[in-house]
Amino acid sequence: MPADFQRPTYWPEIRVLLFGAMAIFLYTIGIGILNGMDIVDFDQRRILGHVHGGTLGWLTLSIFAASLWLFGGNRPVSQQGHTRMMGLSAVAIAVFAVYIVAFSTTYGNFRPIMGTIATAVIALYFLWILLQVPRVELGVPHWGFLAAMATSVVGGVLGVLLALEIATGDNYLPEGGEDAHPATMVVGFLFPVALGMAEWAFTFPTPPRATRAGIIQMVFPFLGGVVLMLALLLEIDPLAPVAILLEVIGVVIFLVRMRRHFRTVDFMTANAGRLAVLSAVGSVFVIGLAQYFVIRYEGDFDLVPINHLLALDHAQFIGSTTNAIFAMLFAATAFR
Repeated sequence: MPADFQRPTYWPEIRVLLFGAMAIFLYTIGIGILNGMDIVDFDQRRILGHVHGGTLGWLTLSIFAASLWLFGGNRPVSQQGHTRMMGLSAVAIAVFAVYIVAFSTTYGNFRPIMGTIATAVIALYFLWILLQVPRVELGVPHWGFLAAMATSVVGGVLGVLLALEIATGDNYLPEGGEDAHPATMVVGFLFPVALGMAEWAFTFPTPPRATRAGIIQMVFPFLGGVVLMLALLLEIDPLAPVAILLEVIGVVIFLVRMRRHFRTVDFMTANAGRLAVLSAVGSVFVIGLAQYFVIRYEGDFDLVPINHLLALDHAQFIGSTTNAIFAMLFAATAFR
């Protein structure tokens, strides 16, 4: 690690976001353990609260923190800039926590109301990232975060429309398009950001300028997420295999590009690279399982058993994305 390492400009905000993320993570894991061991039989509302506690409270807040480090760097920021970002970070934690309560307690209008506010928070972070782009030399992780955050805003809008359907009984999405929201968030949002953070662990804290192959690597998962969203939203089953194929191409490029780094990892000692490799293994498993579903059920994800879809989701949440976050945290704390 470089001896002249400096903490990032937004270090206080990063700490707040990560502490908030870990607090919600403890709640989410607690619900998951109790439910998984059949100690408590939770209703669907609590289970959805558990799911969104993981995806929003743990994963998204951690991704916000990583974004501040990746795009903020060590550039000087005014006190007013710090105040605004600290305020946005505190609002993000509070809004996501209340949103989890909404999922855990009701099917009513409280959900779409909080969903709208949560999506607005995500959009504000995405806007901040876009404003930093001209000031940053973009590496491959930057491109992954840009693709992920753009998709997250779209996925959030779909989630609000789905919540409105459930709360009011009116149709806000095309018939059969309810699966588009979770698929967009899992494949379009979490997948590229997991690849980005896994790669970042090997070049922390400042990734080199993105190569053409690296940019193409991130374009394919982004397009795959968009195509899968359209396939499920419009019920065009033949598009699902195309979406997964795009994801496969992105993963193959990632593995080829990163093979040199993977070979140098010492799996017998604690290091960020080991966690990054585990994240990569998780990503390969997720795409492999999704490809199996496409072949087995001819592209119709409505036919996939719910427990199999839950396995796919948790492989992405934990195996791919959480390991990538742990790799980032290990790389960051290794400087201390």
